[in-house]
Amino acid sequence: MINSFHTLYWLIDIETYDFTIDDLSGLDLRGKALIVSSYLWSIKRGTQHYSILIGPGIFKGVATKDNIHVDVFECISCLMFDPTQLRYDEPLPLVDIFTAEVIDPLGTKKMEHLITDIENLVNRLEREKFIRLGIPQIVPDFPRFYHRINLSFVSGLERAKFYLGKSNGDIYRPFAKNFPKLSHQQIERTRVLATPFCKFTNFSDIEVMSDWMIVEKAGPYSKTGMEAIGAEYERTLGAIEKDKDNYIFEL
Repeated sequence: MINSFHTLYWLIDIETYDFTIDDLSGLDLRGKALIVSSYLWSIKRGTQHYSILIGPGIFKGVATKDNIHVDVFECISCLMFDPTQLRYDEPLPLVDIFTAEVIDPLGTKKMEHLITDIENLVNRLEREKFIRLGIPQIVPDFPRFYHRINLSFVSGLERAKFYLGKSNGDIYRPFAKNFPKLSHQQIERTRVLATPFCKFTNFSDIEVMSDWMIVEKAGPYSKTGMEAIGAEYERTLGAIEKDKDNYIFEL
């Protein structure tokens, strides 16, 4: 169980294929997602194991296919992904973690804590991948993963303002502009970037969102599916609103 609670900005490069947007399918999607989440969660449903960031966020990118070029802009409430599939230049069953930049406006999270979080995720995913492929379980050799975890960390309010407002203002400004609307928006009406399902979808999409167990929250009375993810979203949104001056900057 995760008992501590501290929200962080996660800025993640996204590259996924065979994506569907409206009536267009087979698209290549590339862009950036900016999302506020307290943790890099792992979720499990039957034999499916994915990672998820839960909280208010935004995606900005481009979808392409042949001569088709579509600008994509979506406000999201969570980002669901398989870290083994965000980059395709490593053979399975090895786990390849995404390129991520983590911004902590409060300046209390430490880099080693983030590495430990990701190390734990790698450990779990590697073991599960071996099991699903019928390969004898092997204890991962973590040092060989470190050079593949491209993680940047920005700590402190002024550095966060500069990094988000100046270096990444094209994605941060629309996020900040949209934020006041979120307290009046029902979670069921939010959008989800679900890369394992190759689409943006509604939070109320039963096929995508139902029956997931958040592994780090697992317990005899723990919630599952939309109820569990929705509760974590509301908790994160409430934490940002309570400390709004440190997360939503005037640029």
